[in-house]
Amino acid sequence: MASTYNNLKDIEASSDHLILRIKVRVVKIWSLSPAEQKYVKPTLELVVMDYVGDRIQCTIRNAQRRLFEDELSEGKIYIVCNFSTSLNDQKYKATNHACRIYFKRDTQLQMVHDPSFSENVFRFVPNDLILNHTNAQSHLIDVIGLLTGKGDIIEFTKNGKKCSYIVLELDDMQGKGKIRCTLWEDFATMLVKHIEEQPTSEYIIIVQFAKFNLFKGAMGISNTNHNSILYINADFQEVKDFRKSVVMAGVPRANQLSQIAAEPAYSMEDDLINVSIYKPISELKASIEQNLALEHSELLTLQTASTDTPKLKMQGTGSPSVVALVDNSNDAFSIPKRNIISGGCSKRLIDLYPDSANGSSSKCRKLEDGIPGVDKVYQD
Repeated sequence: MASTYNNLKDIEASSDHLILRIKVRVVKIWSLSPAEQKYVKPTLELVVMDYVGDRIQCTIRNAQRRLFEDELSEGKIYIVCNFSTSLNDQKYKATNHACRIYFKRDTQLQMVHDPSFSENVFRFVPNDLILNHTNAQSHLIDVIGLLTGKGDIIEFTKNGKKCSYIVLELDDMQGKGKIRCTLWEDFATMLVKHIEEQPTSEYIIIVQFAKFNLFKGAMGISNTNHNSILYINADFQEVKDFRKSVVMAGVPRANQLSQIAAEPAYSMEDDLINVSIYKPISELKASIEQNLALEHSELLTLQTASTDTPKLKMQGTGSPSVVALVDNSNDAFSIPKRNIISGGCSKRLIDLYPDSANGSSSKCRKLEDGIPGVDKVYQD
């Protein structure tokens, strides 16, 4: 086989002038639409694997798509020749091969049946390589691991769209660390439903075509929107072999899974840019005056009323100058209804911008006299 067909690892961008002939299994097919070309028919993307397990990404442009899409099926074996090659330098990379293949109008495609061709379609990456990986945007990978911890499904709204995710902990049984796995949307629902309906002693998870995901300085994985595949206790030989390593290690049963605390899936920067609610200075000024007037009234009531029945709502403190910022403290993604921290008589209102107005192009305007606790507000 090796003398008849070219190995994928030997394909280079400089070999475009050569007549290459490959024998590969189609692992995954999906469509990809450029964001800036919404009305253009998407390209057809493939990931193919040769008999030694090497992968390469193939692209069929929309002009040639109709010539090949009806002939291609996942899992089938094909002989492909007369194609072009190019550097794999685009942003979206499904493999770490240095090149990618482009089908041409005269590319020859023939489906064949070869029982000697490997049935394995996975190329698992161990946890230690994932943890030491530095480029979260590099390529997609396959991961297998024992589920040792999970959180609850977290739901939140971002840019008007409802989102959900769940955080898992996977152990590849090689003793070199566990990784964080984030499953989004249907993947999260699928996992929870499987665990509820099919309880068992252990859950062996495979995420095929997962992407690297950097969270708080630690590299993990998550699923993609288009081409990731989730397998739970699948009937694969790879799963059977992995289960033997679990038995040998004497891992605790699934009912002893550790509980992972819920955390926001986005960074503070993303929270500020995409999640936080923005208001003009005029609305902020009105909110300041309204809140200060309410606070002043409540403080006067506190001074005249019995100390056993204070009217000011407090949370976790004995100081009347602290108020609850969020009505529902269980919702980690809710926005405080009161966007200003009230400091009472003993605290001063926090400036919205730095104290010095000289080093900024913003205009400085002082509020009217008689509003306690407010120094100044900067207006754009």
